[in-house]
Amino acid sequence: MYSNNEIDFVDVTTRDGNQSLWDATGIRTGMILSIAPVMDKVGFRAIDFTSSINMGVSVRWHKEDPWERIRLCAEAMPNTILSFGTTGRRFIGFKRMPDSIQALVLKTVKACGIRRVWIVDAAHDINHLFRTARMAKECGIDEVMIALSYSISPVHTDEFYAQKAREVASSPDVDLIYLKDQGGLLTIDRVRTLVPVIQQNINGLPLEIHSHCSTGLAPLCYLEAMKLGVKTFHVAVPPLAYGSSLPSALNILHNARHLGYAVKVDEEALQAMSAHFQMIAKREHRPPGVPVEHDVYYYKHQVPGGMLSTLKRQLAEVKMEHRLEEVLEEVLRVRQELGYPIMVTPLSQFVGTQATMNIMSGERYKQVPDGVLQYVAGWFGRPNTPIDPSVLDKITSLPRSKEFIGKELAQPTVAEIRQQMGIGSEVSDGEFLLRYSMSDREVDEMLAAGPMKTTYP
Repeated sequence: MYSNNEIDFVDVTTRDGNQSLWDATGIRTGMILSIAPVMDKVGFRAIDFTSSINMGVSVRWHKEDPWERIRLCAEAMPNTILSFGTTGRRFIGFKRMPDSIQALVLKTVKACGIRRVWIVDAAHDINHLFRTARMAKECGIDEVMIALSYSISPVHTDEFYAQKAREVASSPDVDLIYLKDQGGLLTIDRVRTLVPVIQQNINGLPLEIHSHCSTGLAPLCYLEAMKLGVKTFHVAVPPLAYGSSLPSALNILHNARHLGYAVKVDEEALQAMSAHFQMIAKREHRPPGVPVEHDVYYYKHQVPGGMLSTLKRQLAEVKMEHRLEEVLEEVLRVRQELGYPIMVTPLSQFVGTQATMNIMSGERYKQVPDGVLQYVAGWFGRPNTPIDPSVLDKITSLPRSKEFIGKELAQPTVAEIRQQMGIGSEVSDGEFLLRYSMSDREVDEMLAAGPMKTTYP
């Protein structure tokens, strides 16, 4: 329990900080393990440790077993809750997965040491959220947290979030709720109206806040939320704070104390943790996050920080980095035409990919990725507003759309999928899930690389 002036932190350094600023490729297992005992000493409410995107990067970029990373780090931080994030609809890749795969993912992360799961669904599909929360509880997950993803559109009003908060809080499987501002779109004025509305409708469940610094306002929004009674704040340590990442734990700690709040962390351990990752940034030539100037354009395109860094890299790889502004303008159009999906994984990637394809091909919706086809088919929840009729006609007239439109997602069992893939019971659940979601070549290369390095000299 909290006293009236106590607050605490959830650390996102190794997951969202890494993903937002270093394209999820910057941190290897040894970098975490070499500071894990200190991180365990800080006293975080939890560590937002990994998600399927980070796990895929472990395999593809570092040739490291992501399940082993979780196991080793959970063992090295026994006093701290490690969390895993999921949409409940996909794992590593962006294809829609059946419920049997989702249940196996949750069972496997639990076996590796994950004790808390957060669930985000861009459509706020209550039935889907409840089904995923029930799966997590049945797998033995201690804490299930549901995201209310913040967005700006004609649909996403305070009344919208009040209704979703009431619905989410009605589930017996939900332990916590958090306001997830993946785009850094919150303002102080909106915090003053939105936070009380949510608090009044969650039946006493704890409320956490998670906001990126993409517009420069997140640290101020945290202080305002603090005054309104929010007790838990998602933060990162420099150099993986600021920029498109989240507020600095050191800054929020400093300001909270001057506002009269006690922060339940070991400051010496927190400083040591920050110094460790500062050393890594310098040695690995990784850019540190820095406070950004306020940018009203973010309130239009709403592209999350992690996705923006990936988009820049992908455009650079095809020598098109100079067309970033065109792509972002196209993101505005595509999002409106597709019914104002919230720009959060995976729908943000679908919108961004479609916008990029439109610019690169020179003809809008000439090519449509499977993710958009599945979204139009309703496999990722219902659009917030009807899809633009002319765009819908273009999409549904494509030959490949017939594989998704008007069809239900197949729900094979794990045994049936293993049989289809020719993977027998001698292959572990962890390896099977990787092969289901990635190419055999990528998994084979990871296995051939041998034991991962567990230290960072």
